[in-house]
Amino acid sequence: MTASIASSLLILSLGLVPTINAADHLDAPGVANNGAADITDLYAFSTPNGNSTVFILNVNPGAGVLAQSGTTFGTGVKYKIRVDTNGDNKPNVTYMFRFGAPNNMGVQSLKLYRNDTLVSNGWTDQDNAVSGGGKTTAGLYDDPFFFDLAAFQGAVLGSGNGRTFCDGDTTDFFKGLNVSSIILRVPNSQIGGNNHNISVWATTTVQRKGTWSQADQMGRPAINTVFNNVDTHKTDRDDFNRVQPADQPRIFGQHVQDVLTALGAADPAGLAGVLLPDVLTYKTSNTSGFLNGRRLKDDVIDAELNLVTNGGVTTDCVDNDSMLSNSWPYLAAANN
Repeated sequence: MTASIASSLLILSLGLVPTINAADHLDAPGVANNGAADITDLYAFSTPNGNSTVFILNVNPGAGVLAQSGTTFGTGVKYKIRVDTNGDNKPNVTYMFRFGAPNNMGVQSLKLYRNDTLVSNGWTDQDNAVSGGGKTTAGLYDDPFFFDLAAFQGAVLGSGNGRTFCDGDTTDFFKGLNVSSIILRVPNSQIGGNNHNISVWATTTVQRKGTWSQADQMGRPAINTVFNNVDTHKTDRDDFNRVQPADQPRIFGQHVQDVLTALGAADPAGLAGVLLPDVLTYKTSNTSGFLNGRRLKDDVIDAELNLVTNGGVTTDCVDNDSMLSNSWPYLAAANN
């Protein structure tokens, strides 16, 4: 693989520009000014005993630091974790979270609906039981995403900062940043049972002119920022965020194929069929991690670097910096 093709693939794969665009942070104009509706990452992984699944949905990139991102959830936002249990890329189970206005301590009321039925009624910053089994909480946590953005800017984008991957000055751009996280653990019996293949994605919905409208959508990391990265297609990012997974291959499939063809992919149509629809594929009870769902510790950047360069670049030499746990609430505490 030539250096130019490798660099092009890296840019395409990671979808990064010299801001904090990454997995899905600030991915589209429609959410760039509303951090509370901007999904940064989605995780789905098995508990160690294999009987339950954990979903984590993060919003508010750079919470409390970036102007558009506060440290609380939107009162006018519906946060949905959507689960397809029969393979048609349409949700069979939807977990929807709504939040009330924060009090003077920043605590918000929390309501969780499963397929429009209220199953939890509690508060952020505390554990709340879920009817039928499970637990949920929400609040400010350390951003678990990790990546050497400065090295990418220097080695791939040609910023002139003198950085390259693994040059001894590796820096995790996201170290010290926070996100607003929704954490939900449910028994597998609610999502098809143990050892069952499902697909998972997340959406945020906001009110526009009195009508609820989907603002953001995410399954796998970086898909929207990847294939709508060049100027002629950046406006497609909002469109992509509003299209349901079942319709994505029909609407965006040819564009994805065209991009892959331009980069010399061996099987553009086949690869496009893998990349779309944008959902996390996950087998319950399976603890193997990305591409089986996504665990918090999974180095998705290393996996993608290795994939798109055919082993030419295998790592950015940045490891996870978060004090993650294998038990509830899994995420590290927020940075001060």
